Amino acid sequence: MFRTIFDHSPEAIALTRVRDGVLVEVNTEWLHLTGYTRAEALGRTAIEIGHWLDPEERQRVFAPLYDGGRVVDADVTLVMKDRNPRVVRMNAALVQEQGEAYILLYLRDVTAERLAHEALRAGEQALEQANDKLNRQVKLYELTESLAKVGHWVAYPGIPDLQISRGAAHIAGMDAQVLLKRGELIEGVHIDDRPLVDQALQRMDGEVIEYRWQRPDGQLIWVRARFYRQWKDGVSQAEMGVIQEVTDEHQVRQNLENQLAFIRKITSRAPGLVYEYQMWPDGRYAFPFVSAGIQQIYGLTPEQAYADPAAVFQRIHPEDTRLVIKSTWTAMNAMEPWRCEFRVGTAGGADRWMLGHSLPELQSDGSVLFCGSITDITAQKEALARLQASEERFRSLSALSSDWYWEQDAEFRFVRIDGNGLSGAKLASDAAIGKTRWDSGAQGVSPAQWEQHKAQLLAHETFHDFEMQRILKDGTYMWASISGTPIFNAEGEFCGYRGTGRDVSARKLAEAEIERLAFFDSLTGLPNRRMLIDRLEHALAASARHGQHGALLFIDLDNFKILNDTLGHHMGDLLLKQVASRLQACVRDVDTVARLGGDEFVVMLEELGAVATEAAGQAEIVSKKILQALNQQYALGSHQLHSSPSIGVTLFHQHSQTVDELLKRADLAMYQAKAAGRNTLRFFDPDMQAAASARAAMEADLRQGLLRNEFMLYYQRVVDDQGHTTGVEALLRWNHPGRGLVPPGEFIPVAEQTGLILPLGQWVLEAACAQLVAWSARPHTQKLTMAVNVSARQFKHPDFSNHILSLLRLSGANPYRLKLELTESLLLSDFDEVIVKMSELRSIGVGFSLDDFGTGYSSLAYLKRLPLDQLKIDQSFVRDVLTDPNDAAIARTILNLARSLDLGVVAEGVETAGQRDFLLRNGCKAFQGYFFGRPVPVEQLELPAP
Repeated sequence: MFRTIFDHSPEAIALTRVRDGVLVEVNTEWLHLTGYTRAEALGRTAIEIGHWLDPEERQRVFAPLYDGGRVVDADVTLVMKDRNPRVVRMNAALVQEQGEAYILLYLRDVTAERLAHEALRAGEQALEQANDKLNRQVKLYELTESLAKVGHWVAYPGIPDLQISRGAAHIAGMDAQVLLKRGELIEGVHIDDRPLVDQALQRMDGEVIEYRWQRPDGQLIWVRARFYRQWKDGVSQAEMGVIQEVTDEHQVRQNLENQLAFIRKITSRAPGLVYEYQMWPDGRYAFPFVSAGIQQIYGLTPEQAYADPAAVFQRIHPEDTRLVIKSTWTAMNAMEPWRCEFRVGTAGGADRWMLGHSLPELQSDGSVLFCGSITDITAQKEALARLQASEERFRSLSALSSDWYWEQDAEFRFVRIDGNGLSGAKLASDAAIGKTRWDSGAQGVSPAQWEQHKAQLLAHETFHDFEMQRILKDGTYMWASISGTPIFNAEGEFCGYRGTGRDVSARKLAEAEIERLAFFDSLTGLPNRRMLIDRLEHALAASARHGQHGALLFIDLDNFKILNDTLGHHMGDLLLKQVASRLQACVRDVDTVARLGGDEFVVMLEELGAVATEAAGQAEIVSKKILQALNQQYALGSHQLHSSPSIGVTLFHQHSQTVDELLKRADLAMYQAKAAGRNTLRFFDPDMQAAASARAAMEADLRQGLLRNEFMLYYQRVVDDQGHTTGVEALLRWNHPGRGLVPPGEFIPVAEQTGLILPLGQWVLEAACAQLVAWSARPHTQKLTMAVNVSARQFKHPDFSNHILSLLRLSGANPYRLKLELTESLLLSDFDEVIVKMSELRSIGVGFSLDDFGTGYSSLAYLKRLPLDQLKIDQSFVRDVLTDPNDAAIARTILNLARSLDLGVVAEGVETAGQRDFLLRNGCKAFQGYFFGRPVPVEQLELPAP
């Protein structure tokens, strides 16, 4: 039964042995499918009978069987006996029979099915391609319509709607609809153009029309259209219209027409004549176009010129006609621009000069068309004649001027040099012709200045006062100041330069002298303070760049004033000159020697190294060299003199100090050298700076104190031998808002140095006189005297006496109650003047006391000449009068001296009864000191009882 089923199965079945691939059994359907007989197939492999095209494909198809699987519906191509390939759908399974493995195959021919499927698929692809092609054509058509701004509409008989393309809808400003009512076709047409469109729709003859269309958004456009009617057998089949938006074209055409109208208008109003002149090789000629300016030039209308071209040439001056015709033929034959100057005469008018310009253009018929213009240049001709006359006058005048005139070409080479400034033995002007200014031997100009000058010339700028040196024929130098302006021709092209030159040698010499006076000392020729400060600023900048130290040496000549006073200023000037020369010999070229004024010099040393100690060592070496050089004898005329300096040294590095600060430091160090005994050197000490800063702060506070009335007077009693108060000494006190009560020993020296002692002393005198006036009103105090200290600087003021006299007069104080205390330092100079002032004031009752007697430079000869009333024994002698025999002897001597000179004596600084008693025993009648009372404000002063 299995055999029957196997043989009669509608599917082809084959059984193949696995180990060798031999076919062991096939059924009848397999024989029909393959065309083989059973004898041809059994006992052979499928490979041997050529069943498989590719043995490897067989292995691939059956591979799942060996992994325990099955082959299900695998479509494979097998070759049949007739050698035709067939597509077979295969199913296979692995079976075991009596220990042998077999492959059971089921085959079904699906070739026809596959061919039908492929045919169906090919048809679908063809349909899809056709559809894509159609869509592309539609897209291309729509794109073409969009790019060309073209569209169309179609109407069919009996159908109320119009079919419009996307392009037409876009032009009309509508949505991309494809249907439109017939009546809507005319609604968008501008009302003025509707009759034109209606007529065209009636005719439908394809005539081109243009009309305006208003889009729904209000925009108005121009449309060009053609309307057609399609006929067949005398029956209308369809109506259609093709439209195109031509707004841009219409606008361009309108703009072009406007431009042409504008050109006609401009040429009709432009000065001169604009024309087209056409010539043929056979001699014919015509004017295709002439502007209205022909009336002004030739006295003809454009119509006359068109009708009779010869009439134009008949207006040309007879002497110039041949020139015009010949030059025109020459330009025509060479096809070169025509340019000609000629005269034209009109009836009843004077001849006028014309300038013709035109460009030739060869035409297709062999003729040449000249396009150009003719302008009236009579005014230019007359101006040129005047210019030539003016130039002749200029030549005549320049021959009389001390300046000279020059011209250069476009390459800045000299082409002309004229003027009296070049005559005689001055500049060799011919040598500069053909050369540029920088190649003609000019000197005194830096490369940067040349570059700037060349840049001005290349930019065609006017320049003024460019200064340089010229070598004259005699070999000397001359400073010249050059000014110039560019030259341009009528076409605006740069042609060169023209200008003037002037000899400024005298001015340059004067400027050099002014600079020398401004920056150099007129006596010694050394740099002055201004030049020193400038060089010091540069030195600080160089120090910052290179890290090098420098030094400043402040030099002051010792006792120079004595030399001036004894031998005169002429000798002092000779000494200063020799000092300057010796200082310069002590330093290098890189260093600077300057004179600040008087007998003060400054030496600036640069490049002393990067290490401060080494720089200080070098500065000390130079300073000692200067000390040695300046200590040598000076031959001043017939005098052999010796002088010495005091030198202050300070180092500088980068910008750590300002210029002013450095000069102050060096000055302070110099004063330190003075204080050390002169003829020596000292380096700047920061403590000195601190003291100087303190003095500066004190000075500022003193000035504010005067303004804010911070000063007050304290009074110390002066008593007689009975202990009765006979007077007081006014002592100045400063009630500082921040420091409290400042002792006089701190601020009086600063006031002396800064000159503030003058207003301060005046205030003391005014306050003292005011107190005397107050005491004079009371009987028990009206006889008290008031002693006031007066500084030497205050006393020597030229108006001191007048100030005292005015103060006494205005205040009403009794001059007999005022006593001025002077110090012995006042007697060192101008002694006679001191006597005069003292005598003048003493004559009205003002008394004088010599304060701190015995501590200064008192001279008995001077003492007996002074109009004094009193001596004051300094407290330094009184303090040890009981313990020091020398002080006791000095005190007794002063008392005896005073008695011999009939002078009163006040002993200062009496602090004990023993001191008072000693002084009493030796004849002292007046005392002052803590034993009798400390200095106190007036409110605390113990005065005589009423």
